[in-house]
Amino acid sequence: MRFFNPYRQYTPVTAYLADRPIYVNGTEVNTLGYPVLQFFPNNAQYPFVYLPISEFTRIGARVHWDEKQMAFHVTSDYDALKAQNEHLMQKLMELKRLVRNQDLRADSQNWQMHLGDQGNTNYSTATLPVEMTLKKDPFKNASSLFSVDQNQLYSVERIEKKILSATNLDTYQEKWDFSTENQDAFLDLIAKDGVIYASTMNKLYAIQDNGTSSQILWSIDTFANRLLIDQNTLFFYTRNTAGLEGIGAVDAKNGQSKWNYTLKTNEQIAGVLAAGGNRLYANIRNPVQMTSKMYAFDSASSTVLWTLDVAAGASIYGAPVYKEEKLYLDLKNTTRNILAIDAATGRTLWKFSPTGIFTQPLSVTTDSVIVLDDTNIYAIDKNTGIQKWKTLYAEQFVAGGLQTIRGSDGMVVASDKIILENYNKIKFFNTTNGQLIYSTLQLSTPTGGVGVRPIGVIDDTIFVTESNQILYTYAVPKPTQIDTVKPTATIDLQALNQLSVQDGKYQINIPVAISEDADMDVTIVDESGQSVQTIGWGRHLKGTSNFYWDGKNSRGFNVIRGNYHPVVKLIDLAGNTNMYDARDKVIQITEGFGLTVKNSNLRTAADTQSTILTTIPAGSEVIITGETGDWYQVEYRIISSVLNGFIFKPLIKVPSNQEIQAIDNAKTRTNANVRTSAGTQYASKIVLPMNTDIKIISALGDWYLVEYKKDTIYSDQGYVAKYIVTLPIVTTFVYTVVSGDTLWKIAQKYGVTVDSIVKANNLDVNQPIYIGQKLTIVK
Repeated sequence: MRFFNPYRQYTPVTAYLADRPIYVNGTEVNTLGYPVLQFFPNNAQYPFVYLPISEFTRIGARVHWDEKQMAFHVTSDYDALKAQNEHLMQKLMELKRLVRNQDLRADSQNWQMHLGDQGNTNYSTATLPVEMTLKKDPFKNASSLFSVDQNQLYSVERIEKKILSATNLDTYQEKWDFSTENQDAFLDLIAKDGVIYASTMNKLYAIQDNGTSSQILWSIDTFANRLLIDQNTLFFYTRNTAGLEGIGAVDAKNGQSKWNYTLKTNEQIAGVLAAGGNRLYANIRNPVQMTSKMYAFDSASSTVLWTLDVAAGASIYGAPVYKEEKLYLDLKNTTRNILAIDAATGRTLWKFSPTGIFTQPLSVTTDSVIVLDDTNIYAIDKNTGIQKWKTLYAEQFVAGGLQTIRGSDGMVVASDKIILENYNKIKFFNTTNGQLIYSTLQLSTPTGGVGVRPIGVIDDTIFVTESNQILYTYAVPKPTQIDTVKPTATIDLQALNQLSVQDGKYQINIPVAISEDADMDVTIVDESGQSVQTIGWGRHLKGTSNFYWDGKNSRGFNVIRGNYHPVVKLIDLAGNTNMYDARDKVIQITEGFGLTVKNSNLRTAADTQSTILTTIPAGSEVIITGETGDWYQVEYRIISSVLNGFIFKPLIKVPSNQEIQAIDNAKTRTNANVRTSAGTQYASKIVLPMNTDIKIISALGDWYLVEYKKDTIYSDQGYVAKYIVTLPIVTTFVYTVVSGDTLWKIAQKYGVTVDSIVKANNLDVNQPIYIGQKLTIVK
């Protein structure tokens, strides 16, 4: 077998089946061998062996070669991410039941802005308090394309980007608007010393801010983008008429050209420019020759002072950062590397490799490089490259297992604080030690845009944008007194309320009136205190909000008959908390979950002499609607066909709500159509044979959403009718923790999962279990 390489001669490559073990999350999966390629380049001592790693990386896996054991170890977050996805899908279903809109996270993007000082795009020397209130909501003509100079905001309107406006940040009054003669859309802008430099597809402008009006100082005919100003020179990315890319430099005062540097054919400027030390820095790539180099130019003449080769497939994430004769690069390739470069010579001083994925560009403070991965903040000594500290910024909570909200939509760094977004909250961390100082509640935007993205700091003001690119500012008012008053709630329910759960046709409205704006969680619990479903969360305004419960748990299963009540938890804007365990507001479920433990005769009356309507197979879900002596009155549903009758009580198990929540593995009772949605009118994806193992994800009416093995490698999901599924007969018992126990050891001992123990006991996985603690085990 041979492959073609245009820059080498034909080179032999050997293909064969390998038998080295591959452990995926600790389980050996190599049973039949797997294809590999062996390539022996010239002058190499050993051959290179290429594995089908892409098959693993497609699911976010990491591959490690164990030299000692001569085995491959593959680890993946698949199970954790899958559980998180199920939790989020559950939340989405609950959202649809709520009247008011809820906040969602925005996707991460890398927004360039010009707010920093010292040549750094996301660092400010401002000292910033932390308590945040909305200061300007929103700017009329402002968007994420903006610059701030001398406390004046210059921004382009967000839709067509044809209007440049100026706003005084002291008064928040718009001063003037500017449009080009041809109504061209703006590409970029940057302001300095009262002059705004703005570019379109064919012109570059210098516009003087005269206070109440604007004046064009000069303009030149050129394509310009990625503007950067250093001392009195304006640098920009450009293209000539032949389509060749290049760098332009003009005198910022009069627009006179200082120099132009034109790239060669196939060369491209990757990312944005950086300047400092009378030098300009740019990453130039050639995808044809597969080269990527960092260039340092003399900023006065365009003379190339040095170049630095970087990996061919690498790109620079965010902007290169110049500070005190060092250039800091964030290189993105198959691995991530933070480099410190001697700005005068191009020599690499140190390299640091974070383990997580990228979320935001780096920032450089007076003594540290601040870097984010998908869950942590790193502080790296800017002189040595040694990690100083690492701290978790990702929000974590227990909901069907430990959930971690990964990633940040924006980060800026002030002199004493790191300010970032996570879970729609803005969080403040100490730059010295990484300690969390303060976290806001989840922030919302009145225009309906999702996500909040801090993108700059000026004095005591944080600039924030969102998915619609609308611009807001948050700042700190002078407090007159500290708010220590707890928020209060009134739950407008009668003392006793009845609710039927049949078919999900009925639901109860739970109005909750709160005394002030606050984050509010509303949860339904049973008589034992077990949470069955959270029906509301997030920021709510002062007044009444309505919440709805349909008598089901968080997975869509009917709960058991009995009494339930709401629990309301509040956190106001000042951080004061309150909780209402409203046991005096009883919601009585009159019809609930039942499970046949044996094949059960459904009779027309509560005696053995009455007519048998049908025999219900063991492991079938029924709805218990009442009881008479030794008999349950039940409803049994075969999709649209409904049978009502009586079953002898010993033939039916009434599980606890904990046990219902733990229903997981099941089997198909007959050959089963798996459908795309919950209904016989929807297409069948596959027919599963009788006795196929399936996993119950959730319930919806007469259907279960199940997961099944699509083939030997992949799984899929779809809907199967309840009446052809055999559910497991789950049981519970209480275990007392002894010395040396861990959740993992207990789970292994009883053949259950850690997640099932966490869910059954409402545990916080960040807190250790203790000797003598009572744990409910559901099997």
